[in-house]
Amino acid sequence: MKALSIGSFDSFWKVALVAGGIVAWSLPVWNVVVNPYQIFNPAFSIGDRFSSSTTNERFLKVEYLLNEVKETSPNSREAIVGQINNESPRNGDSGKTLNTMHDAFIVGSSIMGLVDPALVNRYFPDRHFYNLAFLAAKPDEILATLRGLKREGVTIKTVVYGLEPIAFTDIKSYGPAYQLHPEAGNQSRQRVIFDYLFASSLSDGFSRLVTAISGKPSVRYDIEGNGRYYLERYDREIEKDHEGFIRKQFPVNAKPVKAPPWIDSRFEDFRKLTHWLKDERIDAKFYLNPLHPYLADAYGAKRLAEFKQKITTLTDQGSVQDCTELLTGEDFNRRFYDYKHFRSIEASKVIDCAL
Repeated sequence: MKALSIGSFDSFWKVALVAGGIVAWSLPVWNVVVNPYQIFNPAFSIGDRFSSSTTNERFLKVEYLLNEVKETSPNSREAIVGQINNESPRNGDSGKTLNTMHDAFIVGSSIMGLVDPALVNRYFPDRHFYNLAFLAAKPDEILATLRGLKREGVTIKTVVYGLEPIAFTDIKSYGPAYQLHPEAGNQSRQRVIFDYLFASSLSDGFSRLVTAISGKPSVRYDIEGNGRYYLERYDREIEKDHEGFIRKQFPVNAKPVKAPPWIDSRFEDFRKLTHWLKDERIDAKFYLNPLHPYLADAYGAKRLAEFKQKITTLTDQGSVQDCTELLTGEDFNRRFYDYKHFRSIEASKVIDCAL
């Protein structure tokens, strides 16, 4: 009886170890195949590339720009082959040529992520802008990213940064989709990849799985193009029934809210960013983004004036273009996707105000 019990106990642990091993290795397989953060090779993943709502812009945009530098380097394989064949970059080539390499960047939060770089290029005809904005971007992340890019050989001549008070009051914590690229963060590339292999991504993964099966993504990122993103689901809903979309997004009896207090360290981080841009002799343009009246009321006129004064002082540019009330006229709800993001069709008007 005793021997039987010992044997049963031993068998139980063997089965448990095997089951545990299967579960442990199923997580990396899930993360590679479902690929909710779009970090892994798309050849092994489901769905359209960069159509996951949890696409990690912070990693992928930097990775794209670093690859662009490598491919246009005189020592790159492409350049060497071109020299052997007596070829030179042509104007008609893709964005991987020396004369079309990105050298200017749109930065900021997801509000800026909706801006087409072509709208900004109109005001800087000698520049080639890329939208380097991130969802919920903070000044310290922007500084770390720009520093990392410049250190690795990316040319940065001009930066356009549209600001809003949310970035200086947001206290939310964010997950794997918001992790910085190794060149901007404090971890090695190997560590970052390991973390993504074993990330607890069940919720994000199921969301990605549903999107891949339906074939109708809510968002799509143009990582390997101009850098901006498109809110495809919202645009589909607006095209189908704009009034219904407004009723859903902007309830008539929405309760007023009060914005959180300022996070002083964010202003200090912004100061460091502006000083770094000056030290590196990078042309920087700052402005204040339009706010939905509901969000403006959450801060109040006094705090918005305080925010403008703080930003103006820290940029040391004398004045900062204020576009806060640009979209608050009649039917203002038609100009926004939600309380935070103005619609992409309004971006041209915003950039005209800003620049």
